[in-house]
Amino acid sequence: MTIKCDIIRTIDNGVQTTGKLYITGDTVFACDTLERTYLNNQRKLSCIPAGKYFCMKVDASEAIPYPHLAILDVPNRDGICIHSGNLYTHSKGCIIVGDKFTDINNDGQQDILHSRKTLEKLMSILPNEFLLTITEAQNQPFKIKT
Repeated sequence: MTIKCDIIRTIDNGVQTTGKLYITGDTVFACDTLERTYLNNQRKLSCIPAGKYFCMKVDASEAIPYPHLAILDVPNRDGICIHSGNLYTHSKGCIIVGDKFTDINNDGQQDILHSRKTLEKLMSILPNEFLLTITEAQNQPFKIKT
């Protein structure tokens, strides 16, 4: 069976976007996602547009010093990845994964926990190349700021 990877964004509060990543197929897995808010796909400030993206596993790089997932062919963007972090500010437009939301730094925003362990689990489940579908949840408090 082929693996399917989906992110469903649930809340964009104008500062950050939270959601869920689901893997279905031979293995079933789910985790939380944290991104910046949508700001017209601006480099280093905005989450990427919803859509379908080709992804691949990549080795450590200068920017991200551990294996991670690259999201390719994002319109007008490059260097977009799924990686570890805890705060939305740890992303410059990438997707951060973890397994629980909490406000770590008391700024009123949801932060994400156990990110490195969650990313390692994703890396062990996902094939070297896969298709990622990102959508906004229906009937959820999701808003897009323009």
